[in-house]
Amino acid sequence: MISILLAASLSFTATATGVEKGTPIEFLFAGKDSDRDYETMFLLDESVGDLCARLEKAGLPKGRATDRRTCILWPVGCRVRLTPALSDSVETTWPEGLSPAEFIYTGGTRNEKGGVVASDEMPLAFCTLYSLAQSPLVFDGIYRQGDVYGAHTAKATLEKGVRKTFTISWDEQTFPRHLDVTFTPGTAVQRLGEIRAAASNGVVEVMADFDPSLTVREATQIAQALAVIDSVAVKMNGRREGRLFFRAFLPPVSWRDRQQRLTQPFELTLGADNGSDTLVLIEEDWTVEGNDPKLTPKTIPFDAAKVYAKTDTCFLFAAPTLPLDRLYAAMRKLKGAVILNWYVFASE
Repeated sequence: MISILLAASLSFTATATGVEKGTPIEFLFAGKDSDRDYETMFLLDESVGDLCARLEKAGLPKGRATDRRTCILWPVGCRVRLTPALSDSVETTWPEGLSPAEFIYTGGTRNEKGGVVASDEMPLAFCTLYSLAQSPLVFDGIYRQGDVYGAHTAKATLEKGVRKTFTISWDEQTFPRHLDVTFTPGTAVQRLGEIRAAASNGVVEVMADFDPSLTVREATQIAQALAVIDSVAVKMNGRREGRLFFRAFLPPVSWRDRQQRLTQPFELTLGADNGSDTLVLIEEDWTVEGNDPKLTPKTIPFDAAKVYAKTDTCFLFAAPTLPLDRLYAAMRKLKGAVILNWYVFASE
């Protein structure tokens, strides 16, 4: 829970949209020109960027928004208290398996110049009731939009145009500690102990790096251990450039069957040496009868991968005894393609 003695606070005003009681709410606050006023309780009386600038000038640390490209899957930020509380205007019935969480300030997605994306791009979200990278204020956890839609509804019909004052309070000591951990052969127990020790003093964000000397088997075993502790208290986030995120070693077994996949990735099979690696593209023919496409595997040169821009996932098939250095070298062969997701399968 947030400390009773909060270090700082800042007030702002927002105007009621006039949504009726019982309306599903996705945004508690959005920018004044948002096109989502029909599912928003209040529109800010200033831009999202201006409010963020005032909060940060007042000392609220900017956290980190989620980013699939860099494997930042957990939002990170200082816990904040909103007054009046969310429950003052929104009624919530949490779906099974989900529980309430504090709001945290990530600062939202920023553009190349550091500007707040939510100031210019719809829905101009400031405080969102599902996980949205754009939104500076989100719940501390992962709340997929489809899972929570309808869980939050307007508690009462507020007259459109009524202005209310809100206060955001925080204690910067609640900002998660960041920890970089490198796993090398024989150090798994020690490194996992370091993570647990750090987590005993509060929320910790961990960037786990897999040393090139680890084998596929060793990395998979470590990844299995990390999956057990990956949580809102121990946020496994990010990876080193050119390396693999820990969940890359934990793909569903069913994905080995091409017919079980929703989309077809590249398949990169590592041979006995660097020169014997092969890259396969699976062509999909949807003109055939039935609900499933005809799949045709096609071996292609590595430098041809960039032509297939819609394919952003690659499966790596490697012997369990192969060192990760070989995988990292194979991944570099696809540098011309934009691969967002890598998954490793130990060769059977």
